[in-house]
Amino acid sequence: MSAIDPVSTAALPADVRAAGPQATKDFKSALGFEQLLVGQLVKEMTPKEGPMGEGPYASTMQDTLTTALMGGQGLGLARQLYKEMQSS
Repeated sequence: MSAIDPVSTAALPADVRAAGPQATKDFKSALGFEQLLVGQLVKEMTPKEGPMGEGPYASTMQDTLTTALMGGQGLGLARQLYKEMQSS
């Protein structure tokens, strides 16, 4: 991914929004990390030959796949990271 997509506060889970501004910041940080990780995984899993690995649209296709995987609540890693951040 070339950049982390901004996350609307309204899109965050209700319990995170209710926990205050620091919790919101922590969850957005965890979500950003998850997005970067998924982007790197997509990049590494993409065959080097073929339309997703090379060519003028390769990075756009990889970014689109990452965005699709992160849609909704992502893969769940952000929620786990957020819980760990809140317990420490």
